[in-house]
This record gives sequence, structure tokens and C-alpha cells, in this order.
Amino acid sequence: MRNARGASPRRAILTGLVLVSLSLVFLFFDRKGVHPGPMGTAVIAVTAPLHGGLTGVGRSVHGLYESYLALRGVREENAELRDRVRALQEQAARTADLLTENTRLRALLDLADRRKDLRLRAARVVGRSNSAFFRVMRIEIDVGDATRIEEGMPIIAPGGVVGQIRTLVGTRAEILLVTDPRSAIDVVLEKSRARGVAVGTGEEDRYEARLEYLERAVEALDGERVLTTGDDGRYPAGLVLGAVISAEEGEESGPFQSARVRPLIDLGALEEVFVVLGPTGLSPDGARFEATP
Repeated sequence: MRNARGASPRRAILTGLVLVSLSLVFLFFDRKGVHPGPMGTAVIAVTAPLHGGLTGVGRSVHGLYESYLALRGVREENAELRDRVRALQEQAARTADLLTENTRLRALLDLADRRKDLRLRAARVVGRSNSAFFRVMRIEIDVGDATRIEEGMPIIAPGGVVGQIRTLVGTRAEILLVTDPRSAIDVVLEKSRARGVAVGTGEEDRYEARLEYLERAVEALDGERVLTTGDDGRYPAGLVLGAVISAEEGEESGPFQSARVRPLIDLGALEEVFVVLGPTGLSPDGARFEATP
């Protein structure tokens, strides 16, 4: 039994080899004619399904290879597009920064042009205190030295008063903001001309001041601008400190009322300011000479 079973595969192999050999012999003699002979036709008929299958597999492999190449090209193109988009985004960000800086510098130039009665020196904000109560600001004089800069000099920016120099070390100055509770400035309401004193509130979540000693008979209108009087000898007259946001009555028997004032500039976002060195002797528009500085 084992011998019979062992001989069966060998017999099949030998039979196959014989058939292949005979096919090759017949095909050799068949090739002499223009058209395939009976044997060639039979071989073609037998191998046609195998040939078709191999052709289909070849086409599939070729299609997969082309798809791989196309996908690889798409990935490379997508990577290039992502790089271009990133570069364009960076360029757009730089352009936006330049436009913002240009707007700020134009506002500074406009302020200097409107107040030709003041000698101004530009300064750059380089840091802010972490103290929420005092809310001080540090600036660096951008002219390279602190010549003629002194403690107590006013700091202004487009839109209004920032504060005054509290301490000066080298080219660095610490600024006492108008919203600091240690700050008190003589002011006047723009429309009613009522006078008062603006004292910083020092609140943690906002930049505001309180207008004190305002006569009760005066009607402080919301939105009315509050200006410096110049009477304190420190801040020049006519600078905007802020605008009234609400009036608050004191005790009924008291002669005064108070009002809350909010600066018209964002003190927490300043990048450039002016130090007021003193008067020039000219009128604000520079059209005439008024006094010797």
C-alpha cells in the first residue's frame, strides 16, 4: 500500500514531463508554418486561461505601482503646499505686525504734531509689573541715555495721560500710572468745566480712577472727557485723562459727589510712549510763540 501510494506522485510527475516534452517537440515542428498547427492550437487553448490570469495579475501589479507613484507624488505636493501655506502665514503675520506698528507710530507722530507746545522724548515699554494692586510699568528710553530725564516727569501716549516717572535707574524708568491709588491729578470736565481730583482706584481687574471733590450741583455726563488743568505744576493743561463712565453721589449732606473715570487708552497694551520734558514756548499748533520755556 505504501509503495503504491508513494509511486503515484512520481508517476504523475513523469507523465507531466513527458507531455511537456511532447508538446515542445510538436511546437518545434509546428513553428515552421505561418499559422499554428493542431498541437500549437491545443497548447494555446490549454494555456490561454493561465496567460489571461497572469496578464491580469501583471496589469493589477502595474496599476498598484502607478497608484503608489501617484500617491507618493501627491504626498510630496501636499508637503510642498503645506510649506508654502506656512510661509505665507508667517509673511501675513509679519505684514500685520508691521501694519500695527505703523499705525502706532503714526499715532505718536500725530500726537507730537498736535502738541508742539511740549518737548517730547520717545520711550519704549519693555515690561510690566506682576503686581495687580500697584500696576506699575517699566519703560526704556529709546534714545540711548537718560539725559534730561527726571523723576516726576509726565508720561503720555496717543489718547491720553499714562502717568509719571516714579523712579529712574540708568535708562530704565518705573511709571506710576494714573490708575494707581498713589496718583492724584487736578482735572476739569471738558463741557461743564467743573474741577476735581482724579485719584487712581488700583483695582485688580480694571484700569480706572475716581473723580473726587466734584461739586454736587455739577451734572457729570457719561462719556464726558476729563482733562488735566495744569494747576498741579506737573501735568501740562489740556491732556486727556479719560472719560466719565458713571457718576456716584456721596452723603446727602456732603457738598461733593464723585464719578468713575476710565482712561481712553489701554494702559496694559502700550508699547511706545512719550516723556514730557517740558514746554517749548510755542502754542500747541506751533503757529505762535507764547512764552520762554
